[in-house]
Amino acid sequence: MVDWHAVAMEEVERGKRDFERRVKEGLKEINGRLETAERRWEKEEEDRRHEWEALAGRLMTTEEKHQHYNDGLLRKMAVLTNEQLNILHGFGEEMRLHFKELQAEMRANREATLKMLDRLPPD
Repeated sequence: MVDWHAVAMEEVERGKRDFERRVKEGLKEINGRLETAERRWEKEEEDRRHEWEALAGRLMTTEEKHQHYNDGLLRKMAVLTNEQLNILHGFGEEMRLHFKELQAEMRANREATLKMLDRLPPD
């Protein structure tokens, strides 16, 4: 005899493990993308500072370094915000596709159930 409750619980546990695995992988990917954006920003800021010093023909003063740092922080916020928006957009697309798959599965289950009910003998 098959314990259907145990089978259902195994299915739920498998689904939970799969979900946790996907969340970990997703977080790893997101963190990697943000780190890449931050490294790109750091390189661009260093290049920008060198370019300014080359054009000015001198090193930055303390006040200019402070202003450059503040400007850089604003650019960093813009770069990271843009990357976060791209991540959220991708996540939204993925959720829409998942929702459509679930809708199709529920529709198929409903149709199968209705077909089974049509085959039952009348009372």
